Amino acid sequence: MDAHEASQLMLEWRDQQLLLTDDKAVELGTDRDTDLKVEGAFTSRHHAAVKARNHFFVLVDHSTNGTYVQTEDEKITFVRRGEMRLWGSGWISLGEPLNRQSAIRFQHT
Repeated sequence: MDAHEASQLMLEWRDQQLLLTDDKAVELGTDRDTDLKVEGAFTSRHHAAVKARNHFFVLVDHSTNGTYVQTEDEKITFVRRGEMRLWGSGWISLGEPLNRQSAIRFQHT
């Protein structure tokens, strides 16, 4: 994937949508001040962030319970207090194993 392919990332959770560009970061969690408010039994107030870095997007987990990420190759990675590059399209689940009802969809546009 070249740098131009990663210039935008769409995040979708229930009725919320956020389009990130290569100069923006968003916070994910239960706190009302987060950019994408995600309710979940194991979701922290400021659970994770998605940030642009070197023309790519990375998920940065800040939580105790960690984050599950499934990329388009269907590989699931558990991230806790670390980070992972987001590529293609897939799913993010804050604090609990992936299920389609609670996961955040991500897709490069």
